[in-house]
Amino acid sequence: MDKQTIKASLDFIIFENQETHYVVGSFSETETYHTFTGAGRLQNPIEDQEYELVGRYITHPKYGSQFQIFSAQKILPKKERAIVHFLTSDVFPTIGKKTAQAIYDTLGEECLHHIIEDPGKLDMVPGLNAKKKEIIKEGLQSFDGFNETYVRLMELGLDQKKIELLEQAYDNVLDVIEEDCFRPYYEIYGFGYRSALKLADGLEMDKKDTRRMDAYVYELTRNLSMATGNTYIFKTSLLEHLPNCSIELLDEILDRLCLHKSLHVDENKVYPFGLYDEEIEIAKILSHHQFKVDTLSKKDLDKKIEEVEFAYNLQYDSVQKQAIETFFNHSICIINGGPGTGKTTTVKGILALYNAFYPDSKVQLCAPTGRASKRLSQLAYADSKTIHSLLKWNKDDNTFSKDENDPLELDVLIIDEFSMVDTHLFCSLLKALPDHARILMIGDEDQLESVGPGKVFEDIISSQVFPVIHLEKIFRQKNGSGIVTLAKEIREETTCTYEDGVNFIEESSQRILPTIQELTKDLDLNDFQILSPMYKGAAGIDAINVAMQEQFNPGSINKQELKVGTTIFREDDKVMLLKNFPEEDVYNGDIGYIIEIDNSSKANQRISVDFGNRIVDFTYDFLYYLKHAYCISVHKAQGSEYDTVCCVVDQNSLHMLEKRLLYTGISRAKKQLFIIGQRFVFEKQVRLKNRRIRQTTLKKRIQDYIR
Repeated sequence: MDKQTIKASLDFIIFENQETHYVVGSFSETETYHTFTGAGRLQNPIEDQEYELVGRYITHPKYGSQFQIFSAQKILPKKERAIVHFLTSDVFPTIGKKTAQAIYDTLGEECLHHIIEDPGKLDMVPGLNAKKKEIIKEGLQSFDGFNETYVRLMELGLDQKKIELLEQAYDNVLDVIEEDCFRPYYEIYGFGYRSALKLADGLEMDKKDTRRMDAYVYELTRNLSMATGNTYIFKTSLLEHLPNCSIELLDEILDRLCLHKSLHVDENKVYPFGLYDEEIEIAKILSHHQFKVDTLSKKDLDKKIEEVEFAYNLQYDSVQKQAIETFFNHSICIINGGPGTGKTTTVKGILALYNAFYPDSKVQLCAPTGRASKRLSQLAYADSKTIHSLLKWNKDDNTFSKDENDPLELDVLIIDEFSMVDTHLFCSLLKALPDHARILMIGDEDQLESVGPGKVFEDIISSQVFPVIHLEKIFRQKNGSGIVTLAKEIREETTCTYEDGVNFIEESSQRILPTIQELTKDLDLNDFQILSPMYKGAAGIDAINVAMQEQFNPGSINKQELKVGTTIFREDDKVMLLKNFPEEDVYNGDIGYIIEIDNSSKANQRISVDFGNRIVDFTYDFLYYLKHAYCISVHKAQGSEYDTVCCVVDQNSLHMLEKRLLYTGISRAKKQLFIIGQRFVFEKQVRLKNRRIRQTTLKKRIQDYIR
């Protein structure tokens, strides 16, 4: 059915979600008094308010016939009851029924229009003081409901959030999009390519318009960069995805995009996301921080090391002592090593020694994820923050408050789990450092690379410009020593052994899930973590989570639950956060338990999650940022450790299994590791190097800049 335009009054609100402005209400048509149920987005709905609704009648499978609202614009009321109700609403604070009635009685049915056209008409109303006149004038000036711009943008297919982004960014939105509807895509964080396409199609932009092709190439370059981790894309790779595009046409498109600084082209390399400048900036700032430091005498350092060894009841080997000496003799230092090689023990010593030699200096620890930061803080007995928290990240526009204009207050920065840090994040962190700051980077170059573009840790090490200490000796000799032995064997590509805490359980694809259920039935949920490389399939993350929920937290009349799509969240469920919420001090990858579900009314549905350090409430609109965490991906587990790990290795996920992923997965276990699947798959795939070596130019930038 075609769209209809109806003038109707909102009699009462049945349901309202204040976050999304979604409203279900009972309406009555102005002319016929026909009552109907309407559902759609209404900004600040007011009962007895008249609206011009654009939409169509549909039959809802559950609620029957209703009017689906595409757009709604408030109409100034003309009836006595509606005018009085309107003038006593929150839009006009301190205006009571007596004053509202006096305005209607004095100026009649068209009183609101009269006041808008000539505010002086209010002088005719008896007993109306200057303050109340001003309140009424301001209220009517701000009255626009869903204004003409909003209605037009809704007609073009944009949702509430995208419209708000446009209205916040531009004074005259319609003029901007009429001139170039792709402009917001380049300029506004959160306004994506698909939204720009909706505008282009709605405005009937010619399919051959160069702006369409420019935006497509821009989006293609960004997507390829995120999919591959490359900081640049070769022109030839772009042409492979543009079958009807010649190199000459591509060059014309890239020239236009470079002119607007959307991309950067260097010979045959195309850089998105500002990565060209960020690689250069990283090289430049690292060079600036490579300065001479006041060295300590070896005698004084050795004496203090002995005191630390006695205090912590440990014994450093020669390489660990070399790492400590290197840190104190250089402004930039890298410590690289696998699990169990003493990285954290070495850092603990560095912290103790630095505080002894420089008690007035400030050392700041940080890590890329919340869990990695908390673990570092616990192991090193020192305060640690996530990099995003340290830089005071603003999630609304994806910017950091801390930068070269407002630098961090610190003397030494220690970054753990550095292999997870991408190009953009590291560049942002370096920009926020004071000139005198020293830098210590700690990581494991054999682990998975960052999710975002770049291979920063690998490039810095391979540049051979900064001192790097490789810790290789295994120190874990208690429970789980076989885990670090297996990790070492994977790194060195020698024969894999499964002993001292490592168990390989040979199973077919269909038997993996039942085996996990049997293996974990007597375990404490807090003591183990299941890891799987993929979400779908019989041994995938989704299937395992459903089975584990049923096993560890079945439905009960004593537990509230809430269905979101096909997922059932239940009190006591183990869940993971999929988004950063810095204002709540919780971050992507944090794991917690549902302690309460409020399902008392649709308008106030809420899930409360205990993340260990704090409890966070999630309203219905934010629940898609939660996922069950009985089983998680290896990528999500990076930066964490668990007493017991069940790692799924299945031939159905062969395309995802390679050395870095398997190495990262098995090294998450501290005491006990169960590898469940096919042994021939595991032993073949751990020899498989990265299918794609990430394309970056950071190593060359560093070498060129230092030279």
